[in-house]
Amino acid sequence: MDDRRANRGLPHGTITRGLPRSIVSLGLICSLSVLAGCVKSETAEYVSLRSLATGLKYAKVAAGYGEGPPVTTHILRLDPSSWALRHVAARELGGQLGDAGEFRQARNAAAAINGIYFDPKFKPLGLMVSAGKQLSRLRRVDHGVFTIAADGPGLQHARQWQEPEGLDFAAECGPRLVVDGAPLQFKPGLARRTALGFDAKGHVYVVVTSGVVGLQDFANFLARPHGQRGLGLKGALNLDGGSSTMLDLAWGGAKASVRSAVRVPAGIAVVARKSPSPIAQRDRGSASPKQPGKPGKKVRVRPPRPGK
Repeated sequence: MDDRRANRGLPHGTITRGLPRSIVSLGLICSLSVLAGCVKSETAEYVSLRSLATGLKYAKVAAGYGEGPPVTTHILRLDPSSWALRHVAARELGGQLGDAGEFRQARNAAAAINGIYFDPKFKPLGLMVSAGKQLSRLRRVDHGVFTIAADGPGLQHARQWQEPEGLDFAAECGPRLVVDGAPLQFKPGLARRTALGFDAKGHVYVVVTSGVVGLQDFANFLARPHGQRGLGLKGALNLDGGSSTMLDLAWGGAKASVRSAVRVPAGIAVVARKSPSPIAQRDRGSASPKQPGKPGKKVRVRPPRPGK
């Protein structure tokens, strides 16, 4: 065979003269296989979630945010029918303030993070519902309310709050980062970030960054499809971040920690349900919860005090 024909289809500069065709072909196949393997490995390393238990997965990735350097980002994904989010108050620990490690241990949880905003007297600023029980009242301000209810996870604007049927968990904070699968628009500003979100299949996500990230870049990462190195979330809510950002994870052989600069009055724990919940895990094309067909047990909403 002519050398020019033997080299056809090989990378420029590949030396094949004098080599049997079988060796050349085998070398080409191996080279393409290695290249494909590298691409697959790089993608898998970025998006792959490690299973810690049935319905609970975790990943630690060096996520790209805008033009800045990659930032270590911790991602927990849970099936809300098997795992629950629960508010944990520091007073349960016998004190006024606590950290993620103490919150996690107090509930024998897989993980714990910081919670919603609080005032100078360490009182929560927004609605908190845990195991169906209201712990603090709603504030009808420009924030969002992340919920887990009978029809799965959802996100509402606090000013348009309507309690979904079978409400199990609620956390009011802000701003909303992703609505109907699209990131909202924000002004520049760097801080460490904590967020709750959900995807189209009804999985709940807990996302914590160990370094500072712009709020717009964070929202873009949460909403961006997997193929574009994002999480593809349909809805996401920003929690109290910055110096309050914290994470403690210890489950299924995995350990991770993001230490906070301050202690906080309340956190959110990821706990295993004692029995399967009827909470649905279904495709959700919108970040807004479905309207309940029948009223459930209503959360009592009290108007905020003047000045709050």
